[in-house]
Amino acid sequence: MRNFKGYLVILVSMLMLFLGGCKLQEVSSVDKSIEGSNIEGKLKIHYIDVGQADAILIEQEGNNMLIDAGNNDDKEVLLSYLKNNGIKRLEYVIGTHPHEDHIGSLDAVIEEFEIGKVLMPKVTHTTKTFKDVVTQTKKKGLKFTTPKIGEVFELGEGKFTVLAPNSTEYKDMNDYSIVIRFEYKQRSFLFTGDAEAHSEEEIIHTGLELRSDVLKAGHHGSSSSSSIEFLKKVKPKYAIISCGKDNDYGHPHKEIIERFNKQGIKMLRTDELGTIVCLSDGESIEFVSKSGVINERDNNSSNEEENDEDEETQRITIEKIDKVKELVYIKNNGNRKVNLKGYRLLSVKGNQEFIFPEVAIEPGEIISISSGDEKGDIEWGKKNMWSNSAEDPGKLFNSDGELISEF
Repeated sequence: MRNFKGYLVILVSMLMLFLGGCKLQEVSSVDKSIEGSNIEGKLKIHYIDVGQADAILIEQEGNNMLIDAGNNDDKEVLLSYLKNNGIKRLEYVIGTHPHEDHIGSLDAVIEEFEIGKVLMPKVTHTTKTFKDVVTQTKKKGLKFTTPKIGEVFELGEGKFTVLAPNSTEYKDMNDYSIVIRFEYKQRSFLFTGDAEAHSEEEIIHTGLELRSDVLKAGHHGSSSSSSIEFLKKVKPKYAIISCGKDNDYGHPHKEIIERFNKQGIKMLRTDELGTIVCLSDGESIEFVSKSGVINERDNNSSNEEENDEDEETQRITIEKIDKVKELVYIKNNGNRKVNLKGYRLLSVKGNQEFIFPEVAIEPGEIISISSGDEKGDIEWGKKNMWSNSAEDPGKLFNSDGELISEF
């Protein structure tokens, strides 16, 4: 009987090693698909298959960051994947929020690699998983950095802007999720953690740019996230859904699948494709998986031409209002020149309105509208138009009278 138990233990151990090896082989097999890609991947975003969890690696020519780190049981899979991709240092690691399926192996990552900054929301958890991350961070001589809304971090030639969380207290831990928008030249990517509709609504009201080519669907494709209003602001062409095959939660939910389909958003799922890698040279986007190239090269041409008027509405935003110097900064976030003639800028409290003359704004360009003593690119007048308080927001309308940006 004793020998039988011994054999049983050995058999179970061998089975676990076999299954673990299969998972490692499946995840690392993506590399061969990347070699067959037809564009230079100066930016690589790896949506790593860690089952019902999140782990995303971003590489920009030798500069690396990790968003979330799967479950505790994903330690070997995740560490092997990072090492197989030549990762030695991570400039940033982000634990979007303290749930185990997002920070489970974060302590192991911090221990194993050279780390620049550890970004975490300002919320604690009583779980051993969270305590392990805290302990390992301190042991490495690091501390948590709580990012501020609108704060921008650089990663090589790319950069990301913090969009959430916007409050200090939430009923649901998911809404504490750090949400970022990553930009590389003409392309943009949104990473939402498990942020739900409440956080999405707050993000919309920040007035920050949300338009993104690729959305990492919130909360593994749950109907509690990816609200219609949020999707209308983000306008993604692609949605990556990170979820486990035949998971107990029914992710992605039927409502979300129907919602994405209705809005023409192409879904790519880790439960169906395994690890998904997005490659971009800053203009084109391509996705690959273990099965090869998922979609044809997307060069952002025909679709944008067909929807040029709608694109214009989404591109122009109020970047900043300096109410002391009486300067408003307007930015063209798109890749086409836009004529602002007929656009209207409104100081809400005083109900004072500026109508733009014929002026062109180039892609990526920021122009300033001045009122008062400071000189801007365009002069509203010498009279002060802004109340020096948060009670006087600014609104920007296009030439059709549609509200396109608030600050």
